[in-house]
Amino acid sequence: MGYDVNAANIAMLKGYVSMARPMEEMFSVKGKTAIVTGATSGLGFNIALRLLQGGANVVLAGSSQAKGDYTLPVLEEAGFGADRVIFCQTNVREEADVENLIKTADEKFGSIDIFVNSAAVWSYAHIYDLSAEEFRRVIDTNISGAFLGIKHVSKYMIEHKIEGKITLISSNCAWLPYPVFGGYPHYASSKGGVNALAIEAAKELKRYGIMVNVVAPGGMVTAGASGNMCAKDLPEEKQDEFYEELMVWQSDGQQPVDTVAIVAYAMSTPMSDGMTGEIVVADWGMSHNIVKYQPAIDQYPEEIED
Repeated sequence: MGYDVNAANIAMLKGYVSMARPMEEMFSVKGKTAIVTGATSGLGFNIALRLLQGGANVVLAGSSQAKGDYTLPVLEEAGFGADRVIFCQTNVREEADVENLIKTADEKFGSIDIFVNSAAVWSYAHIYDLSAEEFRRVIDTNISGAFLGIKHVSKYMIEHKIEGKITLISSNCAWLPYPVFGGYPHYASSKGGVNALAIEAAKELKRYGIMVNVVAPGGMVTAGASGNMCAKDLPEEKQDEFYEELMVWQSDGQQPVDTVAIVAYAMSTPMSDGMTGEIVVADWGMSHNIVKYQPAIDQYPEEIED
């Protein structure tokens, strides 16, 4: 009897059906435990909220106890109490703090299945005005903080045989310089480093079933972005000059924070099982200059006619 191609195909199709998990399970984090850094404001808070809505227990990590004290009541009012969400004061640059964060999550919820690193700092200054101290502050927080998080979360996952999900929040500024005339050399460098760190971590951790990816948004309206100022050590006249430049925009607005948070949520679910080492760009089309409208802008600086 010859080989029956159709019979083999039918058997394979039936195999696909038997292995297909329920669709609702593919988008769920129910029963999982997540750590989210930078979780008391902006994007980090939105990601934590989405994870709670999806059924996860969440540990909010932030550098300010005061912010933790007012963030937890907001979530409690939304229906998420102390049985589902806690706050752990954490300076992501300090290894002892990160180790304590891991310990706190384990003692409270008994597992760590998801890690989202959203903690970041930034400021404005042109590279020729930027102090080495400010450059190091941003690099240390944004890259070293991500490194320490990956280091200790992955160690925990490996020891407990957890095939977890790690998502780092980057930025499209790593390849798309902005504001219009620059001013992000330290922040862009840090986010490029985050991208490279994620790819290397993905390479090292795949054999343990740990998937590492990046979500890279564009500009968003957050408390941090709204209050972001020039580097503190920049002279006043340089700050005035920069803020004048900053008023020259070439975009059609800023994307809603939740459009990024929901992508980070998806990367924490089984939906992303086939992805690791990826940089998922969720910037509202900004990287491709896809806009709804283009504001009229004056030439700046003015062209000098011969």
